[in-house]
Amino acid sequence: MNMSERHSHEPDRIDELLGSLHESRMAQEAPAGISVLPPAPQRPHRSRIWIVFVLIAAVAAAAVFLLLQGRAASLNIRSFPSGAIVFLDKQQVGTTPLVLPHVTPGTHAIQIRMSGWDTWNGATTAARGSTTQVIANMTHAAYSLIVTSTPPGATVTLDGTTKGVTPLTLIGLKPRNYGLVISLKGYAAISRTVDLSDGTQSTQDFSLIKAFGKLSIVSNPAGAQVIIDGKSRGVTPLKVDSFPVGDYALTLKLDGSTDITDTLSVKAGIPLAKQYKFDAELGELAVSTDPAGASVTIDGQVMSQIAPFTFSKLKEGTHEVELDLPGYLPWSGEASVSKGQTSRLSIALTKLQ
Repeated sequence: MNMSERHSHEPDRIDELLGSLHESRMAQEAPAGISVLPPAPQRPHRSRIWIVFVLIAAVAAAAVFLLLQGRAASLNIRSFPSGAIVFLDKQQVGTTPLVLPHVTPGTHAIQIRMSGWDTWNGATTAARGSTTQVIANMTHAAYSLIVTSTPPGATVTLDGTTKGVTPLTLIGLKPRNYGLVISLKGYAAISRTVDLSDGTQSTQDFSLIKAFGKLSIVSNPAGAQVIIDGKSRGVTPLKVDSFPVGDYALTLKLDGSTDITDTLSVKAGIPLAKQYKFDAELGELAVSTDPAGASVTIDGQVMSQIAPFTFSKLKEGTHEVELDLPGYLPWSGEASVSKGQTSRLSIALTKLQ
């Protein structure tokens, strides 16, 4: 007997065994004197029913499995800018924009990375049978710029704004191009374009070179004292053929006139010529005494001349005057001087008793 024939007869043997057990049970339960008829022959189609039932169960399980697969969760991940690397639960899964169609339902950690941008971290809950949108608006990473110079102390200007002096570290910058200018009195200014998206340009060092220009200052009237950055440089007219480059504060002083102030910007190889005119605010004061010969003090300064005398080049306004003559009471008082005019002061001194 081959294997197929043996398997085909196995259900019939099971049916015969079940029939014998049923016949024995009926014989035991029947009253005495009553014969028990043998059961009707069992039909062999019962085994086929079991096979059909198993097949139906298998088909149903497969259908449920396919249904569950069709209702898996999915994620649609985008970033601005795009092209960023995506990590799902610490596993790299691709670059944005990215659609993940078969994601386990539940909460997932998402990390998005891109060079030059801050890392984006977030979490999302994936729901079965739906697509969850994840949008990452990324921000530029903060960069720093280190600026040094030889000699130190140079002014640092970034995109037209003064930031400090070298050595200097600038923080919180974006990865883009910047205009960098380094300047120091007596040295030629240096300009550069710095691209902070290139990591090799985050440190900038400058070797400064001395430079000179020409300076000429004249005034009307001449003879004004020239003061540059608080230091006296002579009187007008002033000419310097080799003056260190840079920006300087200028003050011109002339007796009887208001000071003149200005800013000088001396550049390498470029002559700088400045002309100034004073507005004269001078007057005269004619002092006479009775008797004559008294010494005169004006605004605390003892004059070398004695009365009567006309004192010139006095500023317009009120002046303190003191008169002193031996044998007479000293005199003090005020005298007014007007611009371009001669004021007069005549005093009769009182003789000592």
